[in-house]
Amino acid sequence: MNSYISNRELDELGNALVRRYLERSGVQGAERCIDIVGLANFLGLNITYEIFAERDMDKIGFLADGQTPLMINRNGKIIPFLFPLGTIVLDSFLLKDRESGRCRFTIAHEIAHFVINRHRPAPQFHRVYDSEKDYSLKEMSEHFSVVENQADRLAAAILMPQFTVDRALMDFHKGRRIVVYGQNVIADREQKVISRMAAQIGVSYTAMLIRLRQFGLLDYHPIEEYLDKTVPGSC
Repeated sequence: MNSYISNRELDELGNALVRRYLERSGVQGAERCIDIVGLANFLGLNITYEIFAERDMDKIGFLADGQTPLMINRNGKIIPFLFPLGTIVLDSFLLKDRESGRCRFTIAHEIAHFVINRHRPAPQFHRVYDSEKDYSLKEMSEHFSVVENQADRLAAAILMPQFTVDRALMDFHKGRRIVVYGQNVIADREQKVISRMAAQIGVSYTAMLIRLRQFGLLDYHPIEEYLDKTVPGSC
């Protein structure tokens, strides 16, 4: 079950996909915040919201294949519902304003599954038991972990291609790298910069920080330097 795709490949794929969408849609100012719903529609994917009733409480997004039903709550009744092929189903709690960043990332995650399934087709959970080869539970678990991690990376590449991150860094920090002391300590001023960047791009603070690290846009300084500046008498 070889389905490995490198992070560099996923980043390049996401960047190219977003650029094609922007070029063909003619969206103005989109380099600051990707219209993730518009991108989904551009790919022929429809988005709908339902109250999920799956046993797995962590499941908040679903890409329908036209064969696998999703357990949902309709008018107080839990039913299996078969959505048309190419439908992205999101748990309705993601419609809340405070869940905006999470909602955008979940849509991007399901788009990523759609793209990966075409870029590197591989057996998924609803097909594994019917395939000719019997996979061990360990093999299946490792496969699912790789697939989900790859979808997360491609989702980040779609929501935060480098040109959007560079634009935000220019808008809020004059293009300078973010200073980090030690490995994890960030001064309040730089934290506010990251928060503004995240708000502009439409992602969480944590997602923004991870992306800055992936692009090498963090400038690491000794932790002692921070102590000298902020804790009087510690030197």
